[in-house]
Amino acid sequence: MPDARVLVMGGGRFNGINEIATNQLNAEFYSPPYLFKGARPAITSAPATLTYGQVFTVQTPDAARIASVSLIRYGAVTHSINMAQVYVPLTFSAGSGSLTVTAPASGNLAPPGYYMLFIVDSNGVPSIAATTRF
Repeated sequence: MPDARVLVMGGGRFNGINEIATNQLNAEFYSPPYLFKGARPAITSAPATLTYGQVFTVQTPDAARIASVSLIRYGAVTHSINMAQVYVPLTFSAGSGSLTVTAPASGNLAPPGYYMLFIVDSNGVPSIAATTRF
């Protein structure tokens, strides 16, 4: 989820051969322990669209304490399997109030689509994601 929680939803089966559908119409939000280790870093500005290999700026008042920057592709579930999920760590350098980040070199590393851009501080606490796309 963009707020760094994990969403697990339902499931079910029905093969059409003398079966009654047993669908699980439920959902659960899980808040991992990393959300309770201190204040979240904030993204105040990030590009809505990226190109491969682009060097871009992420504005954050927390630049000095950022330990990692990454992209996580929004899910695309079919047949109970999310084949589109991708985690892409990004290289970056910290400046005064901003991060200079390098986008992945090609679609082989980050296929076209929408991504959540996260910054994570030295305590392992993630920001709320900014949405971007290739």
